[in-house]
Amino acid sequence: MKSLFVWVLTASVLFGASSKLDDKTGLVWQDDQAVAEVTKSYSDAKKYCEQLKVDGFEDWRLPTLAELYTIVDMRRERPALKYGFDMRVEEWFWTATLFAGDQKREAWRLSFRYGETEPSRQDRTLYVRCVRGSR
Repeated sequence: MKSLFVWVLTASVLFGASSKLDDKTGLVWQDDQAVAEVTKSYSDAKKYCEQLKVDGFEDWRLPTLAELYTIVDMRRERPALKYGFDMRVEEWFWTATLFAGDQKREAWRLSFRYGETEPSRQDRTLYVRCVRGSR
């Protein structure tokens, strides 16, 4: 039993237990407990991702609206999130995409409840799920 625990712990460290690779896009998504706990304003969310260290990587960033939408599964609801993620939060999440109508005060947000999107004031406090990989 002890050797099984060691193997599981080793596999978790080697294969990134706190992140999830999307095979279709090649993007790696933050998938640790912080996804369900951390809320920030838009500017603080960007800083948070830039300073994040998960699974030995330090090149995290706030995802664009298009990137975040790649993990939405419209066949699911509450949350409308692709299968395989451990942190299945159905709240509003920040994206790095500014709202063209008011770029100084608004950015796009996405809800995983049903997969809806809308602009939001940047001073609001929303959840954050960081990403790494190609743009």
